[in-house]
Amino acid sequence: MFQCYILDPMLLFLFCSAVGYTLLLSLIEYKSLVMRGDLEKANAVLPSIPKEHHNSVAHFLESRGMVEDALEVATDPDYRFGLAIQLGRLEIAKEIAIEVQGESKWKQLGELAMSTGKLGMAEECMKHAMDLSGLLLLYSSLGDAEGISELASLAKEQGKNNVAFLCLFMLGKLEECLRLLVER
Repeated sequence: MFQCYILDPMLLFLFCSAVGYTLLLSLIEYKSLVMRGDLEKANAVLPSIPKEHHNSVAHFLESRGMVEDALEVATDPDYRFGLAIQLGRLEIAKEIAIEVQGESKWKQLGELAMSTGKLGMAEECMKHAMDLSGLLLLYSSLGDAEGISELASLAKEQGKNNVAFLCLFMLGKLEECLRLLVER
């Protein structure tokens, strides 16, 4: 049984609104060392910080402009993906996209790969994302008739008649263009 003796209403307010916090000494020590610029000692302290606090550490490092270090420490796949994209680390972002299998991640990675000239990776990413418009841009830029032909078939299957029509038109397959227009 719980008994409460109220002597002063203000004391009751203070007593009832007490909140407990857990402060990790290792986390405070790590952040202090980073703030002082002593990264060697900070890295020695990092293993003593529980894994569930590593994303917090990564956010702290990112806020200090240490994005590379934040990427190494972060554990959340979405957060790691964002850091990898920010750093232009396409291979790490690709590994995360494979793990997570998110269409938006594939699309974002494909756009970055395209803009950095990694066309093979861009094609792979756009296929995973089913980004037919992106594939059309890529294949038409490269003059890849085989890719455009495959894309026409894929676009028909997906019901993306505008992409299918453009592919067939670029290939000079006017009969098939007309057939596509009549069918739909």
